[in-house]
Amino acid sequence: MIRSVGNFLPSAPFLGVALMVAGTVHAANPREEIQQRAVLVQANLSRIAESPATVAYALETVKRYESEVGPLFLNAATQKGFPREPSDKLKLEYAIFDIQQALIEQVYTPENLKRFHRILAGVKFETSSYFPGAVAPPVSTRVTNIVSINASQPTAWGSPVSGTDNPARRPTGSYLAPGTYATVTVPKSMINKGYQVRVGAHSWDLKKKPIIKRLDRISLLFPITSATTPIASPMGGGIYIEVPYQANAGIQKIKVQGAVKAPFFSARSFDKTTVAEWRKEIRKYPAPWADFESDKFMMQVPSLWIRQLNDPEKLMEDWDKAMDGVSELFGHPLVRSKTVLYLQTDVTMRGAANFPGYPQSNYAFNPHQPQLAKSKHAWMVKGPQFADWTVFHEVGHSQQISKFRGEVEAVVNLPHAAIMNNKFGMPLDKAFGESVGGKSQISLDEAAIMWMVTENFRQGKPMNATNKPGDEMKYQHRGYGKYVEIAYLFGWEALGRFWRGENERWKPGDRVPQNSAPTDSRILQMSKAAGVDLTPLIHFWGVQPRNPQVLARSIRAAGLKPSSRIKERLEHYMTIIPKNNAEFRRHTKVVYPRGLGKAKDPKYGEGWYKAWGPKYNESHANAAKDAIQAILRQYFNSDRLS
Repeated sequence: MIRSVGNFLPSAPFLGVALMVAGTVHAANPREEIQQRAVLVQANLSRIAESPATVAYALETVKRYESEVGPLFLNAATQKGFPREPSDKLKLEYAIFDIQQALIEQVYTPENLKRFHRILAGVKFETSSYFPGAVAPPVSTRVTNIVSINASQPTAWGSPVSGTDNPARRPTGSYLAPGTYATVTVPKSMINKGYQVRVGAHSWDLKKKPIIKRLDRISLLFPITSATTPIASPMGGGIYIEVPYQANAGIQKIKVQGAVKAPFFSARSFDKTTVAEWRKEIRKYPAPWADFESDKFMMQVPSLWIRQLNDPEKLMEDWDKAMDGVSELFGHPLVRSKTVLYLQTDVTMRGAANFPGYPQSNYAFNPHQPQLAKSKHAWMVKGPQFADWTVFHEVGHSQQISKFRGEVEAVVNLPHAAIMNNKFGMPLDKAFGESVGGKSQISLDEAAIMWMVTENFRQGKPMNATNKPGDEMKYQHRGYGKYVEIAYLFGWEALGRFWRGENERWKPGDRVPQNSAPTDSRILQMSKAAGVDLTPLIHFWGVQPRNPQVLARSIRAAGLKPSSRIKERLEHYMTIIPKNNAEFRRHTKVVYPRGLGKAKDPKYGEGWYKAWGPKYNESHANAAKDAIQAILRQYFNSDRLS
């Protein structure tokens, strides 16, 4: 039963009836009046689309709030965001937030766009000027944009990566102005085949964020069930075609009518924007978001970031080069069924920490000051060689590669090192150092020392990879040093051959590689890819065979020999172990040049070094040397070297 507010009838069984007979609500001031209206609608959100009267009343409530108080995120109470946990002080703001969210999700559906066409025409939420951004309607509803898209997403080859069978998103270079209707026309081959029109690229649901900085869900989907699809949104947004997995319509022309043109640089193989077109016209298009797409990479950034961008062709060539680095490393085709990486910036990170995703949305900006974020996230429009290490860390997660036990937050840093070294010529040690934490001072030698000075190494034990206090792998260079060592000795191609082999062996129905692949079979396959017995190298880096005798027989049966280069590396490492406490302290200063600060955990990172600073001595150095000698005796007890 509806609560009585003003002239609302408490006995009315339906909100629609109550709203149609309602008179004007009287209150001491406009805010109180709006709040009484808003609270009533908020209490009946599930019935907001019940009738034209319910829709009109809810829209009028929003309109009054925006005109009397100011739009959400643009008024004094909410412009810095507001807590998810409700408070009486912001009771009206929470109600308006809920009403706008309900209107978007329940009223702006394909069926209701027709049903409520007269009511919705011209309806714009003024908060859209904050996010996704302000743009004027097109000068004419007849303005037409025709664009080619790839309407295929073939079956992916190899072991699935994250989101393999999700739709692929294709930009149209068009933007729906808030409050306007537009239409999207497609060829017959795309009707009733699972294709959809998406309005608004920001498709992540932010409902779990503790601070509300925009409406949680602002992206709308309209299934393509006829040649022409009407679209509308009170928030507006970029217009995209969602291409279902295994769709095969090929290259198609899409017509968008009634929308604003958006900056769109295409580096796709079938449709390339020229630099001259970009500079003369395209980068000046009025939409607040710009799209960049190649066959391998895609991103959306605020248009303010690209107005002065002169060479998007070089930018996209560099991003494609980086994507090739990922695909070559993990044994995938250079052109896949969808882009390797899809980047996007939003008002906040989509999760509590960095996450992979399609789009990968870990890069926050303030819509009140969009240019300030450009300096922080300038790497997006400067190129991948300037990217923060977390970007390719998350790409590493998305590739879902097999791992030794405990490597889940270690080996995912490898793409950064491979891209920077193999594609942009950065020295291997620097690329390795910067690949986690941006610590360029940590070379392969320093990472090896970080492992050799530990108790586990000195005692001949495996590297601790329990994901508990004392974990020696996660977010640490020594945790994936073995792979960089293989690249150093045998080339990045050796790793590419290994992961390509895994892709070739994968068959539909197989499990996606787990984070703790069988140790011995993985060492065998890696050795085959490198052409030598990698067991001693992998053993040195803390991953020991489960059944050494059986593995050794398999290695011999494969015709693989111990490597003199590996033997020389292990002998080299024996010479760089800190010989005494003074050398240990010098090593500590290299690893932590800013000092150890107030490190507390004696089992991890700075805390471990702080605890061992006074204790490390010659006996520990000798124990580490003995541990390497034991490995050399175990694996190099003959002259059978390659």
